[in-house]
Amino acid sequence: MGPLFRNAGLPTYHEAMLFVRMKPQPRQPSFEATFAAARTPLSSGLQALCYYERAGLVKRVTPVSREAPHYASRMLVRPTRNAGAKPEVLGVPDSDIEGWSAPALNMNAAIDERTPGGAASLVELANDVDLRQLQLALAGDPTVASVSRVPLRYLVARSPRKPAGSSSRKSSPGSRGRIAAAPPPAHTMWNLRKIKWDEARSLTGFDDASGVKVAVLDTGIDAEHPDLKDQIGGYVYEHPDLPAASSAQDLVGHGTHVAGTIAATINNDLGVNGISRARIHAWKIFDDRPDLLTYPDGTAEFAYFVDPVMYLRALLDCADAGIDIVNLSIGGAGAPDPTESAAFEELLANGTTIVAAMGNERREGSPISYPAATPGVIAVGATNLQDRITTFSNRGNHISIAAPGEAIWSTLPTYPGQLSWRAERGPDGRWRQGKADIRETEYDAWPGTSMASPHVAAAAALYIANGGARDPAEIRSALASSADKVAGMGGQDFTPDFGYGRLNLEQLIGGGIRARNSDDD
Repeated sequence: MGPLFRNAGLPTYHEAMLFVRMKPQPRQPSFEATFAAARTPLSSGLQALCYYERAGLVKRVTPVSREAPHYASRMLVRPTRNAGAKPEVLGVPDSDIEGWSAPALNMNAAIDERTPGGAASLVELANDVDLRQLQLALAGDPTVASVSRVPLRYLVARSPRKPAGSSSRKSSPGSRGRIAAAPPPAHTMWNLRKIKWDEARSLTGFDDASGVKVAVLDTGIDAEHPDLKDQIGGYVYEHPDLPAASSAQDLVGHGTHVAGTIAATINNDLGVNGISRARIHAWKIFDDRPDLLTYPDGTAEFAYFVDPVMYLRALLDCADAGIDIVNLSIGGAGAPDPTESAAFEELLANGTTIVAAMGNERREGSPISYPAATPGVIAVGATNLQDRITTFSNRGNHISIAAPGEAIWSTLPTYPGQLSWRAERGPDGRWRQGKADIRETEYDAWPGTSMASPHVAAAAALYIANGGARDPAEIRSALASSADKVAGMGGQDFTPDFGYGRLNLEQLIGGGIRARNSDDD
């Protein structure tokens, strides 16, 4: 069985980070004029930021916009959209100026007309000690629309730990004698049988959703996987202006697994069948650098977190690209910051359905997890072969529906990778990166609400393709009314464990086809 990703008890916010949204500033006739205007006398909160900069406490200012300059290493730098090209240095440390971090915010406010609610930038400090004072100073600035802490969004939080001295059942990928995980015959996949996938495909006039665009915002995707390569409509992973590297590889494999459930090529005599033939548009929202994560019991690991700028850019890209469905198999305890909330509101208003995993912390009391708890989002819990809620699936009144989420076979990258890295104490007492927690390659069965969510994302794509409206509220209603009221619901129409029931694809699609046929009549 694959890993179970949890985040209960982990930090809610990034340390030493703030999202600052500026009020719009007048558009200048040229970039040079914008640069000059950004250095005009600064308001009170921006003066405080410059004070922090002079004290060496400001590490970086990164705009959500790809067009605006960023501040790093005490310099103002204009980004380039061309891989390999050198960025243009606009400003260097100078005794005659107060600094470049505040002008970076001003320039973003004048350049970025796309980000809903106002131009947003990520301000990174050297430490968390004085963060609150800077937050208050910026909040009182008349040119600042909002300033907020940056919520953490997790994927790999903590895999089940092995007892000390134990060994894995499998050696690392590529080692001699390794036996690869082999999926069962595609026609026997329990999750597809449970949601009546075959029955749905047998309906007269069935459309497999090849014209519907589903976004997977995750750890990336193996774009050359033989079971996926024909289904990929786009893949965004490069961010030359960000400090951490982001390659095309899906190191963790989570995004590739999610994508396979949605749209692995059907009946091609390879591994698994996806639920639909929807076009997968993948955005990698994790960089390739693991970050140190410490636990209350004194242990630690190096794990992968959602990069907040990559994540917000992906949400805005989805709106611009006319994405029909967004799958978010991520979570965290922090409520969305204003820019994330505005991006969700824009997507929903434009008819994009957002599907998110409830979270895997049931044994820790089912803490609220976002984005699943965000208004308008379809939150998905996980069921097992017996139609019971799994032992890990979070419960809560914001749940919409449940879907299979235990022992779900799907695609994994064909190249080696890892879920996280063990942390070990070095001679100096500091944590250092140790042994990798190696994942499988090609295919594997994983548990999690992360695996349940793409079932519903694919179902929503099929609903649209088969006559249903491209409307988030209508899709949520159709999912609810067509779901099976399983025995564990005790005869109730809704429970905090199952929502309105377990996904039934035949009933959902049948309703859409009937609506389409009645419109034709």
